[in-house]
Amino acid sequence: MPASHFKCVDGETILIDQCLKDRGCRMKERCATKSYLRLIGFDRKWTGVTPSSAGNGPRYLYLKATVDYVVDPNDRVWAALGTSTHDNLGMHRYNKDILAEEKLSDEKMTGIADCLEVDENKEGYFILTDFKSWGSYKVAKSLGIVSEKIEETILDDEGKPVLLKTGKNAGKPKTKQRTIITTDVSQIDLRAEEAQINRYRIFFEQYGFPISKMQIQVVTRDGGTYIAKNRGIDRNRYIIPIRRLSNADVLDFYQKLSDEVLDAFKDRYARKCNTWESWERRRCDGGYCEVVSECKRMSADNNEKWGIV
Repeated sequence: MPASHFKCVDGETILIDQCLKDRGCRMKERCATKSYLRLIGFDRKWTGVTPSSAGNGPRYLYLKATVDYVVDPNDRVWAALGTSTHDNLGMHRYNKDILAEEKLSDEKMTGIADCLEVDENKEGYFILTDFKSWGSYKVAKSLGIVSEKIEETILDDEGKPVLLKTGKNAGKPKTKQRTIITTDVSQIDLRAEEAQINRYRIFFEQYGFPISKMQIQVVTRDGGTYIAKNRGIDRNRYIIPIRRLSNADVLDFYQKLSDEVLDAFKDRYARKCNTWESWERRRCDGGYCEVVSECKRMSADNNEKWGIV
């Protein structure tokens, strides 16, 4: 089942179909244009696990496919931005050296790849790119950028500590907070993206398009802001390389996920998202999951503690 209701600005809900009717809004004025509401009120019909399912747990995928849930129009702004970006880039799909928004399939799965371009530096090969729109926190994680705040003693012109003159800390050195930015490749977090884009690679190579390079082109949603710069993100757009994984590992990952979801349709139960799938619980507790109430109900119905991954 797709999203069924919108959450209104007063906290009440309304059926999406009712909201989109002429004069169907229950409020004095609409919270958004009908064109925007139509865009964010549409969910693709469930047809099975796809490459973009990577990073989602089987319970999340099963519930999104089977239960009615409420959408807050305010929470889908960035998803709408991403959809619009893909649509605009897809306008160039018929150029002689570009395949954009290409529908792919084999006996196991279907998917839509963002962009395949001729590799201008390697004849006969192609570059596979996926477009993303992320906040600076996610961009920093994908680049392995680590920011740490430290207290630093303030020095005078002679290099001596400046002392506090009043208060309970009088006589102690004044300090200021400074952010240290480092890069640690061991902290790079691209597990879901690597699975997704390598799955697209497998499609294309089965079709006879050898891939020389895979990458993400990411737009930083809050680029240029103070918080982004404090995270070490000083650009609005990045190209991030994606590792080539073995075909066997990629196909095995998706087969296991698909099997778990198919079992959920039979058993009406799926395991809770693990630490990775739940973003270390931030997805569950931070309002980023639209089926969290149904997830809690499933745990209660099966006498399991909710919130313990």
